[in-house]
Amino acid sequence: MSEINLGIIGAGGIAKEHLKVIHSLRTVNLIGITSRTLSKAEELAKTFHIQNIYNSVDDLTNKCALDGVLVLVSADQIYNVGKKLLPLGVPTFLEKPPGILLNETQSLAELADKHGTKNMVGYNRRYYSIFHKGQKIIENEGNLLGLEVEGHERFWRISDRSITQKVIENWIYVNSTHTIDLLRFFGGEVENINTLTKRIKEKKGDQFVASMEFKSGSLGTYRSHWYSPGGWSVTLFGDGVTVKYNPLEKGVYIDTNLKEHQILPDQVDIKFKPGFYRQMENFISLIRTGSLNHPGVDLSDSIMTMRLAEMFVHA
Repeated sequence: MSEINLGIIGAGGIAKEHLKVIHSLRTVNLIGITSRTLSKAEELAKTFHIQNIYNSVDDLTNKCALDGVLVLVSADQIYNVGKKLLPLGVPTFLEKPPGILLNETQSLAELADKHGTKNMVGYNRRYYSIFHKGQKIIENEGNLLGLEVEGHERFWRISDRSITQKVIENWIYVNSTHTIDLLRFFGGEVENINTLTKRIKEKKGDQFVASMEFKSGSLGTYRSHWYSPGGWSVTLFGDGVTVKYNPLEKGVYIDTNLKEHQILPDQVDIKFKPGFYRQMENFISLIRTGSLNHPGVDLSDSIMTMRLAEMFVHA
């Protein structure tokens, strides 16, 4: 099997987690890296045996014969980098969010479509092994009757960090779409939705409650209170079984005797950041075959998640 030559754009903490996975894949060759902070790129190149360090995105793409490229920069830079890359036609992985605003993501999707560029967006939680096992447990007993997602943000911490104002103002797209996307991952597409939004401090809202019906017929709820201590969780309601993830990285199912049973993650979700290994396998498959397998999300599909987020903002 021929090697895949990958280029890396970005050298922060998330890039390091991706590189741990890529470095373990025998058929992948890391041929170049670039970052706004070259010292960080040099450090990662040394750790993960990346062949070349480049001063810019243009240098990387002009001087490397790339089979694929990963955009792992900060949230407010992904859109600008994506605009440069997508016209090149090289299969592209973009960390989430591809655009801070819906129209930015739409613009990238149009570019990818125009140039026939295969692409993938990094919603890594779709690849959690415990999520897929929980779905199977529900399916073995019947249908998914309902689901509940809680996406509380610890926003009092976020506002104190060195994050741009644009990112803070659009946090529902930047970060909350992780949990909003889980509505679609578990429930499918939403057919009817009722949303309520309140604003304590944030212009676009910081308290969100929604009830919905999916096309499958199952029901769902979403709650998010950004200034109230809490975290992210999912509950799946099946016929005679309930599956709980609280936090998302730990799963249990409850039977009709009210007995709890652990759902254990696969080894790759213990060794690496959960979801990252199978997510990268899917991207490599996309490069080789030209097709994105379930549960992958491309730019066009990520628009659906951002539109769902829009319904909370404009409630």
